[in-house]
Amino acid sequence: MVKIACFVEKYNFMDPDETGALQNFKLAASSMGHNFSFMFKEQISEIPRYDAIFIRATTDPLNTSYVVSKTAYELGLRVVDDPKSIQICGNKVHLYRLFEKYNIPHIPTMFLNKDEFHHKRIMNIFKTFGIPVVIKAPYTSFSKYVEKASCETSFREVAEKFFRRSDVLVVQKFMPTPFDWRVGVLNDEVLYVCKYTMRKGRWKHGSKLRGKPRYVWGRTVSLRKDHSPLKLREIALKACEFIGRGLYGVDIKEINGEYVVVEVNDNPSIYAGFEDCRKKDVYEKIIAYLAD
Repeated sequence: MVKIACFVEKYNFMDPDETGALQNFKLAASSMGHNFSFMFKEQISEIPRYDAIFIRATTDPLNTSYVVSKTAYELGLRVVDDPKSIQICGNKVHLYRLFEKYNIPHIPTMFLNKDEFHHKRIMNIFKTFGIPVVIKAPYTSFSKYVEKASCETSFREVAEKFFRRSDVLVVQKFMPTPFDWRVGVLNDEVLYVCKYTMRKGRWKHGSKLRGKPRYVWGRTVSLRKDHSPLKLREIALKACEFIGRGLYGVDIKEINGEYVVVEVNDNPSIYAGFEDCRKKDVYEKIIAYLAD
């Protein structure tokens, strides 16, 4: 029997679909003869009591989840997500530079430093990518700090806001599609394949309604792995090779039959009735990896 701690925050239980997935992990572990317990930040001193740590709280190098990951890793526990994966996937500037280094097909990307934030540079970006462009702060999750700019004024407004979070920003070509592919990868194998659709009139899977504080999301359409394009799966696996062998969600756009990686996410979303819709063994496979 392996003792697995699942690190969560209270917000993980606010969505019934996420709560359902967390309970499915617990049921899967129990059916496989393992112990699965939820761990909150007040209990992280208990990490040495466990054999593996599974992080479901939002990961970020500045969050408690990273402390949990780093501690568990240094103690020799199997941990998902491991600290290296959090560091790479959590910094989009680092991630896209690695895409360039390893020849991963990805959305055309430039980097903008504070010291080159001027009219000539902005005009050069528009000339290269066209209008609009997408601006990202390096540390993003759930579509936050990702905005469009269609003129120099809006570009400056977005960039000035994001420069409060980082000295370097990511600027990308705007490539609208009706959906993004999401390929779940675990230990160098495809775990699931979905389409994250865009809501009508929107260009991101998640967006805020005017005057509303909460995000609303497009539909998640789950496919059988063997019914998804082979090239799509190959690119997803290639995009994860230089990061690690853990659990990742690879976002990919399909443009005229070609595939370009949007990003690789550690700590990918897994909601009951969505990512697990076509492959109910998602939970057992993750538990088996933690228990190995």
